[in-house]
Amino acid sequence: MMTDSKYVVVIGGLNMDIAGISGPIYRERDSNIGKVHMSPGGVGRNIAHNLTNLEVETHLITAYGDDNFGQLLKKSCAELNIDLSHAECLPGRRSSVYLYVTDDEGDMVTGVNDMGIVDEITPEFLSDKLDFINGADIVVLDANLKRKTLEWLGDKVTVPIFADPVSVAKAGRFADMLDKIHTIKPNEHEIELYTGIKVTSAEAAKEAAKTLIKLGVQRVFLSLGSQGMVVADRDNDPICVPVITTNVTSANGAGDCAMAAIAWSHTYYSDALPAIEVAQLACAASSLTLQTEASVSDKLNIRDLVKHAQNYQQ
Repeated sequence: MMTDSKYVVVIGGLNMDIAGISGPIYRERDSNIGKVHMSPGGVGRNIAHNLTNLEVETHLITAYGDDNFGQLLKKSCAELNIDLSHAECLPGRRSSVYLYVTDDEGDMVTGVNDMGIVDEITPEFLSDKLDFINGADIVVLDANLKRKTLEWLGDKVTVPIFADPVSVAKAGRFADMLDKIHTIKPNEHEIELYTGIKVTSAEAAKEAAKTLIKLGVQRVFLSLGSQGMVVADRDNDPICVPVITTNVTSANGAGDCAMAAIAWSHTYYSDALPAIEVAQLACAASSLTLQTEASVSDKLNIRDLVKHAQNYQQ
């Protein structure tokens, strides 16, 4: 059942995504025919959007500029019921932009992020928001934040912390605070950074997840892309959950959607829902997002998520 707490806080990136989607044939080092579209994005923002689609009151704490992109992002969040009342618009600063290109199979081949404004989210930026943060059911952090900010939050936050490592380049920012994290969703490269275990097989994936639990994390959802997800917690041995067969349009945002489903399950069930069922919901959420060019699927809602997850019961 739903817990008594009223809201979730997400602290992380808000940016404008510019996507180049290749046509039927992708060629490296060439001009590819395809489509280009622009949409609001950012790991933190995408997680927040997915949570509002799942009927969770969600507050995004972030920083954005007073430029045209900033105004578009603010307007979009208002339309989606993502609360920005604890975010800040910084005068004279450019909003974050993320440019990426996908191949003919929907997989990202390269990306460039211009997210310097996120560095303004410092302990000083957050200190007067701490009481509000600690009034949430959970706090979701993305690794776009600076290490010192994440570690400050690890020391100050009193509610469960859910961590998204974002990328190998940024995942290390959580490395010294793993024992402060309730739930984390790394991929095979990020978990190798934490554990030193190279994930080359299902057994290696399970061992890496188990090791991360020993390092202090309560729940681990190890994303293995098309190979599914390995889930581990303190009470059960690691288990592999396969993906739902999906026609992939774009992989962008699928991981953010999975993280939102994991966070939603805790908000709705606390830890009463077995971790394997949470992983099934996460994989179902990813599957819905993989079917669209957008970073957040308009098909994601509680009814369709639960229905899609029932594929595991068949």
